[in-house]
Amino acid sequence: MAKASSKPTMMRFEPKTGWAEADTSQTAEVVSIADHPRMEARIEPRVEPLTDEAYSAEALVNLGESIQDVFDSLKINDPRLQAWTQVHAAIKLIGTKLQEKKALEERIVALGKEIESVRHLASELVVSAYRSEQEVHETSKLRLQIAESLSDKLVSALKG
Repeated sequence: MAKASSKPTMMRFEPKTGWAEADTSQTAEVVSIADHPRMEARIEPRVEPLTDEAYSAEALVNLGESIQDVFDSLKINDPRLQAWTQVHAAIKLIGTKLQEKKALEERIVALGKEIESVRHLASELVVSAYRSEQEVHETSKLRLQIAESLSDKLVSALKG
């Protein structure tokens, strides 16, 4: 919970930890070199891609909502600031896609287990079918022997 203070404090947002108070004890004076003519050309914004390894889907959504909240709280009526709404929507979409990816990966693991189970069942069915064929073959051999023996005895009995 934030401490009650009569004067506003500077806050900064850290992507991995969230909102924190800015450490102003070491800051003596802020000097801006962005206005210097030679430095304007050198200053380029550093954009790091948002990867699924760096942030979880939930963290990305929270980050997008925090950015949106910050710019909504400024209450500046400038249509150019609607870009942050688009940033928030894009980050939210990334979070949704990461959740879909995780669900698909879990489904792939489950399908792998199902495939292994069906393979095991098919293997058992093949062994069972082979045993049935062996029994049918043994029974046929026995029937052939019985028929041969009866044929010999009946032919002898009918002749004599």
